[in-house]
Amino acid sequence: MDNGQNLVRERDIKLGDVGHTIILENEHVRIWEVRLEPGETIDFHMHYHPCVIISLNGDANLVETIFGDTRDTFEPMGKTLWFGDPRPIHRLHNKSDVTYVSRLIELLHIEWKIDGTMVKGSLSAAETPDGSKAPELSKEVSDALEEILIQTDDLEWSPKSLDGLYQKMLWRNEATGASIALIRFDKGVGIPSAHLHASNQFMYCLKGKYRYIPTGITLVPGSYYCNPKGCVHGPTIADEDSVFLEIYDGPHYPVKPDWYDNEEDAT
Repeated sequence: MDNGQNLVRERDIKLGDVGHTIILENEHVRIWEVRLEPGETIDFHMHYHPCVIISLNGDANLVETIFGDTRDTFEPMGKTLWFGDPRPIHRLHNKSDVTYVSRLIELLHIEWKIDGTMVKGSLSAAETPDGSKAPELSKEVSDALEEILIQTDDLEWSPKSLDGLYQKMLWRNEATGASIALIRFDKGVGIPSAHLHASNQFMYCLKGKYRYIPTGITLVPGSYYCNPKGCVHGPTIADEDSVFLEIYDGPHYPVKPDWYDNEEDAT
């Protein structure tokens, strides 16, 4: 894949970061804030990891590649994008008269080389942006990754068998159980019992106020929460109507919890 590295060298362009400020970073994810005032443009940059982008505020944007190709995008609050494949070096321009703010969540378990090819094992420090190394990926995981564009407003909220809990499934790997979804709790609804998960759980709050009753941990818009595999937590309660982006890197539960009446709701 020609992602534009030759043009970068020819034009002596210094590539920038994929975002402006790192909000959180651990072994699984790196979360950036992207903030562009009206008329502002982020520097040309390259993505080294698959990522999820969640718009917190915005309108009309323009994507320009290093080759000069342009594409209009519309990214109002709540718009979610998933990028699972390498893409040409590019930059983003805010065409609107409102501030564009988003969270860009890089999934660090996959890295791409400078030429944009996927790596299913370790990279040398010279080939990575930060010197980190990626773990070996199974064929099932790598084969499940593809470029997806979903207009989340076009999806209907699907009710689960726990009254007041809904989801919009954005991506799922049937081989591993990993998934990315939007989750909604009505006010007064929560997970009724202490529980644990069979994989790592990552939650980013888009709306509302969601509380873990025993500890008092409360998620509000902009909160990121990670619950490691096997860690007991809950019960929980939504003090307001609440919406999250929820990511699992494997199956949700070791066995179906008793607040669901079918196996599908537990995945």
